[in-house]
Amino acid sequence: MNRRGFSLIEVMIALVILTVVALSLGRFVGNFSHAVATSTVRTTAVAVAQERIDSIRAAASPAVYPSLMPLFNDEFVTGFPGYPSMRRMTAVVRHTGTNPTRDYTVITVTVAEPTMGQPIALTTVVAAP
Repeated sequence: MNRRGFSLIEVMIALVILTVVALSLGRFVGNFSHAVATSTVRTTAVAVAQERIDSIRAAASPAVYPSLMPLFNDEFVTGFPGYPSMRRMTAVVRHTGTNPTRDYTVITVTVAEPTMGQPIALTTVVAAP
């Protein structure tokens, strides 16, 4: 018996297998695209927070150090290039004691953006000069 072509059942099975593979691939690409977009926003948020910490640390000269808290505490900024809904909050807490070697300031910068889920928080300690 000489057979030419495929039967209808063989074509249907091949289409089902191809559909399952295509749907799986589509789901993977969607998840991958979402992960890349979220990662990009989080990377930008870390850069925004690090830039603020660096600028505060640069301002921590012996003359300015005592006024770091009034200058930078509770600073709230909204909107950054490409991310108009990104928010940055700066908290500066100075810890002093009777011993001058225990004079230090804790700086925490928190950056939030609605699409990235959890906010990014970076903390650093600046000691009295």
